[in-house]
Amino acid sequence: MKNTRFWMHARYVGICSTILLMGACRQVSQSITDTFNTRPDEHLFSEADERISGFVADEVALARAEQQLRELPQYRSRSIYLYADIHFYDDGRIMAKLQHPENPEFIDAYTYSGGKWSDPTPVQLSVREQLQEKLVALDSVPFRTVATVIRNYNEKAALIAGADQADHVYLIIRYGITQWYPNQIDGSRELWYIYFHRDGSVASFERS
Repeated sequence: MKNTRFWMHARYVGICSTILLMGACRQVSQSITDTFNTRPDEHLFSEADERISGFVADEVALARAEQQLRELPQYRSRSIYLYADIHFYDDGRIMAKLQHPENPEFIDAYTYSGGKWSDPTPVQLSVREQLQEKLVALDSVPFRTVATVIRNYNEKAALIAGADQADHVYLIIRYGITQWYPNQIDGSRELWYIYFHRDGSVASFERS
């Protein structure tokens, strides 16, 4: 009888130990799962990852981005030429294509994000590409012009019922001509076109 009770007690202790061990394992397993499933930004945060807003209207920030571009080692003391198009976004990004500083037949793509410029990425060009028709000197279209464009666009958009404010500005270069965009303002009942001079001032504003 004593032996029977002893073995029953031992079995009970063993079962309890197994249950406790399984529970501990579950906790450890869950802890590991939580660690790997947690997004890095829940633990780490840096200024470079901070989302910016209002960049396209900020002359100081735009001028700083331009100065940083001019200070890149490959462009120091050299003229910079934009190629085809350049895009400015309200979250602090710029997407640009530039003529190579040493070989004028080459084009490189650059991205400005988190307050710094990326390394250059080669752009593949067709043998029929007319490079000179898609180039404009950065000196003639300084980045701060973007703030003038966005201000003029949004002032006009505010006068049109149902029209949205813009937060993305881009420059298109074709046949030696530069054109700032967006140039269309869609209202709930009206459609307007706005065109800009190279310096960002309004060239025309007409209803379609």
